Amino acid sequence: MSRGKVAGGAWFPWLLLTPGMLFLIAFLVAPGLLLAALSLRDVDGMLMVLPTYSLSQYITVFTSAGYLDALGTTLWVAGLTALLCVLLAWPAAWLLVNTRSRTWRTVLYVILISPLLTSVVIRTFAWIVLLAQNGLINDVLRKLGVIDTPLALLWNMKAVIVAYVQVMLPFAVLPLATSLGEIPAALPRASQSLGAGARHTFFHVLLPLTIPGMMSGAIIVFALAAGSYVTPLLIGGRLQPLLPINIYQQALQIANLPLAAALSLTLLAVTAIIAAVMSRLQKQWERRVYGH
Repeated sequence: MSRGKVAGGAWFPWLLLTPGMLFLIAFLVAPGLLLAALSLRDVDGMLMVLPTYSLSQYITVFTSAGYLDALGTTLWVAGLTALLCVLLAWPAAWLLVNTRSRTWRTVLYVILISPLLTSVVIRTFAWIVLLAQNGLINDVLRKLGVIDTPLALLWNMKAVIVAYVQVMLPFAVLPLATSLGEIPAALPRASQSLGAGARHTFFHVLLPLTIPGMMSGAIIVFALAAGSYVTPLLIGGRLQPLLPINIYQQALQIANLPLAAALSLTLLAVTAIIAAVMSRLQKQWERRVYGH
């Protein structure tokens, strides 16, 4: 009787996981396999998909200077966005954790999370309103006499990075706030009581303990920025050398679906490898700091 209960209890967690696993298999694993199969299909001169299979699409990706440059630019922009988000997330996370008033802390969390409740398209169009030649920023600068002619703030990579940082900053703040919240409040005071100054306490006590949260936020932001196409397409324009824009063009404008699938899987694989390396470094740092 007891052995039967133990066996039933062991299967119960798997039964709870079954609906979620079936959902992931149906809408993540199966589409991924179909995408991989599509990336191996050949096309004719009219870009019609043929029943034959080969590596021609991947050969096109890795022998084209344009696609390789787009991949490099995409990774560089994603890395810069992750770095800026982590740097800007530190003061925001510090404020969230060290605000004593529960009411103000709730208000700050609402301010942080509320942009995530808004569509990325709406937020992107808001940036267009701000950065356009007749937008709010140029209008204010002209009225203040700072400029005579409108500045070209839109349709460039700088605008894309600024919009990326604003869109993805909450994903860097939340993991960092979690790491800061796990640090005992007495630890900085103990460091200062032993003669360490505020600067030494920050760089040798607080900062090392928040590296895992910073790495987690950087991984999330990097992956999201590397795969985003709506923001750079609307703010940077279709001529920006970013791989997600190339994928969008191949899939919806040129209708070369096998090449779009190959580009997508290439970007996915490279992003996953970089994220895995960053995760490995994070675990090594945790073992170094915490000893486990």
